[in-house]
Amino acid sequence: MKIVLSQTMGYCKGVSRALDMAQKAIEDAREAGLPVYSLGKLIHNKQVCNQFAQEGLVEINGPAGQQKGVVVLRAHGIGDALRSEFLDAGYHVVDATCPVVKRNLHHIARYAPNHSILIVGHAKHPESTAMQGVCIDQKVIASRLITGLQDVGEPEEGVSYAVFVQTTFDQSLWTQIKQALSVWQDTGTTVLFANEICPSSVNRRTALIELASQCDGVVVIGGKDSANTRALYSLVLEMGKKAWHIEDETEITNEMYQCAILGITAGASTPHSLVERIVGALQQE
Repeated sequence: MKIVLSQTMGYCKGVSRALDMAQKAIEDAREAGLPVYSLGKLIHNKQVCNQFAQEGLVEINGPAGQQKGVVVLRAHGIGDALRSEFLDAGYHVVDATCPVVKRNLHHIARYAPNHSILIVGHAKHPESTAMQGVCIDQKVIASRLITGLQDVGEPEEGVSYAVFVQTTFDQSLWTQIKQALSVWQDTGTTVLFANEICPSSVNRRTALIELASQCDGVVVIGGKDSANTRALYSLVLEMGKKAWHIEDETEITNEMYQCAILGITAGASTPHSLVERIVGALQQE
């Protein structure tokens, strides 16, 4: 069996930045004698989260119920009201929101006074939740979440729309939704597409298409709750190739060895060390 690695995979810049900021926050909190927290999972990778937990980073869901300290806001962003709750409660906030995501959050507030906001994303994904939590004058901006074509519906007469997409949303589904929303423009409705899927996600997808075209099957490495990793896995299946979405080497199956050429890719929250470990395990058989 020949193993071929994707030319683009693993950590994106936003995740790398968040991890660096979390590491520094842990060190600073330790020096100051303060507890250090992350709001939810720092990234969608259990191995990395476990490693940070061993260093003292505690996962919390809100400001209540624990000693005040340092809280790291993950790359996916956070709603304005929840951010204010942490600040008002006396936490030191380390904002590791991805700059691309932060720009989109700012633009939602910018366009909201003159546009109805549509958010295309996965329900309950932290980035989508953050986009639905943007405030103006301490009031949450009204928005509508579109998770698939079934949610597009029809435009309201005389309403202008600004559309924001989760940066890690499925590219193929986004293309379909964007086309459906573009039809509204034919009837004179203003539809502004304010952002696109993150270039890092697009590049990872493009590299995967090239990889899968020369392989019998592809192993996609990353957290099961990682949206961009699931999108990569779905893309391989859409291409008619065998695919396996695994989190670590314990999920390696005998079926993988039936591929003459096996491709390897990884999501944006997957460390290179984990990829190396899985490749090493595959090569030992």
